[in-house]
Amino acid sequence: MTKKTKSKKKPVKPKQKKQKKSTVAAVKKQSPIKVIVNVKKLLALDEAVKYVIDLSGEKGLEIFKYLIYHGPMEENLLAKQLKFNKANAIRKFLYKLYNKSLVSYVRKKRGVKAWYTYYWRANPDRLIFLLQKEYEDEIAQAKKSIDLNKSADFYVCNNCNRQYSLTKALENDFRCVNCNGVLSHLEASTLVGEKESRISFLNRKIEGLQSLIKTK
Repeated sequence: MTKKTKSKKKPVKPKQKKQKKSTVAAVKKQSPIKVIVNVKKLLALDEAVKYVIDLSGEKGLEIFKYLIYHGPMEENLLAKQLKFNKANAIRKFLYKLYNKSLVSYVRKKRGVKAWYTYYWRANPDRLIFLLQKEYEDEIAQAKKSIDLNKSADFYVCNNCNRQYSLTKALENDFRCVNCNGVLSHLEASTLVGEKESRISFLNRKIEGLQSLIKTK
């Protein structure tokens, strides 16, 4: 009688988990944010014009406006269009604007031995930023002043409106060092109210500036 031989079972391979196809998200190239400035309204603001003139003079303002309305331009052509004798004469104004990033440039070289050619462009959005920064700094100072005024006595000249602390008023026998006018006590509530009104005014200015800029 023959014994039945047990057939060897083939080792069962552990089931491998099906690997899910890794779905790699296609990263779309993000186009740079395009900033659109209402330059007509911006240049109609007295504070905007004053800022550029204080920085670079009337000629600087002329250059800034020209680049805004005509787009990037090679500096020799820019000098010719604005009737400067040569590019060197216009550069000092461009560099003053460049120091605050109101203008920027790219340089290109056409040949191996050629000189670099500079192309300048205006950045009106930067002017909005600079004006807003000035307003924000003044607001911060006004808020500090409010805290100080609530806890201190102040005096004001009836003639020139110059303000003095109690210590300074006592040192000068309650007389103004500027015009010798008589000093009067200034109520803290009055001074605080003036500062708060100024802060509200500056906040409206900031809102107005922000309305001039859009992004795409």
